[in-house]
Amino acid sequence: MIQNDEKLQYPWDCVVCNQQNDYFLKKCQYCGTVKEQFCQQMKFDYQQNDNQGFTEINIIDFDCNKVEDRREILELLICKLKLSESNYNVVFSKQLIIKPYLIPLIQNPEYSTITQEQADQGISFQESFQFLSGDIYIFENKEKAKIYLEQCQYCNLQCPIKKYIELRRVYPNSNGQLTLNAMMKELKIPYQSDCFALAEVVSELLDRAYKFELNMLQTLKFPIPEEEARLQGFDNIIILDFEATCIREADKKYLQEIIEFPAQVYNIQERKVIKEFSKYIKPIENPILSEFCTELTGITQQQVDEGIPLDQAINEFIQFIQGLQKCCILTCGDYDLHLLKKEGARKGIPIQRELQYYINIKKVFPKSLRNPKDLKDPCMVEMLKLCGLDLLGRHHSGIDDVKNITRIVHYLINEKNFQFDERMVSYTFKI
Repeated sequence: MIQNDEKLQYPWDCVVCNQQNDYFLKKCQYCGTVKEQFCQQMKFDYQQNDNQGFTEINIIDFDCNKVEDRREILELLICKLKLSESNYNVVFSKQLIIKPYLIPLIQNPEYSTITQEQADQGISFQESFQFLSGDIYIFENKEKAKIYLEQCQYCNLQCPIKKYIELRRVYPNSNGQLTLNAMMKELKIPYQSDCFALAEVVSELLDRAYKFELNMLQTLKFPIPEEEARLQGFDNIIILDFEATCIREADKKYLQEIIEFPAQVYNIQERKVIKEFSKYIKPIENPILSEFCTELTGITQQQVDEGIPLDQAINEFIQFIQGLQKCCILTCGDYDLHLLKKEGARKGIPIQRELQYYINIKKVFPKSLRNPKDLKDPCMVEMLKLCGLDLLGRHHSGIDDVKNITRIVHYLINEKNFQFDERMVSYTFKI
């Protein structure tokens, strides 16, 4: 289990100059080598060094409990085979009932053999890790491997499996098309409802002198190789939404300035907002607000006249988020932090690292909730509607928009078991 005091710091060593760089840098700060080259080197080293022979195979299969688009492993089957040069032996096989974590009630009638009482008395998913060991793991297909990885992420656990073989892909002369039942039929294995069907197929292949080789290996894919065992997800989401000076007429020469700087911190474990930040900013390039700006945002001239300078607001915000473990800013679009970057560059205001990376909720909003006929990313009002939520407060009031975006985040986490993690991070700077 990930400990709350662990920090999200995954430094990487440049393959050219060997200098250590921060996780969030996409290129070496010393020589400019891009991070992807480091990742390619990691992959190359893995292929070069992982040349040992297989001595033990773990075969993993399971059935899931399902509700809508959520899946949770309910019955887990593990079989171990010890390999030698001449034969193999089944040294372990176990059927485990996993206590529900995401979906408390058994939903599918196909699980009539497993009662609710049995499920409630099952073991935790993490406890099943003790039965895993050996060189490689075999799943029926990539989808099964993905479900297993998702279950680890939902339970905030590091996946104990890093390498596996997808049996469907390597099954001889099948082109990856055969189902498990089709493989059994082809191998003339009699179907038994209580047998480990996947293990039966693997055993029959080994009986026929079939070899599982190094080049068959796949990994449980994270986006960057060196993060495979370290993708943890965030503990705190900092929802932020700027409001800026504006005019009714489109004018590319008009320089927008941030005039409202609101944010809320949503703690995922506690499932609630734990801190709130709100400041009005005094503009200096366009100190007088347009009527259109006040109509749109509700921000008055008096509020900005009594506001604080942007650099002071940034410093106070950095102090506001100090001490938060594994946190990331979330915005509704790319506009907010890119606007901050442009304004900071014009005014000579340094932008701290914490304000250079973020999650754009429009981009990561689940496909299962979107309108399949609409190819554009949904706006905040559309996301609220798709989540079955009403718009509260005034749209384009920074603090009200923050509160509405927070409600979307809360819905996704609580109703859809959504996890915000490092794969979603965007940056305000380019390589």
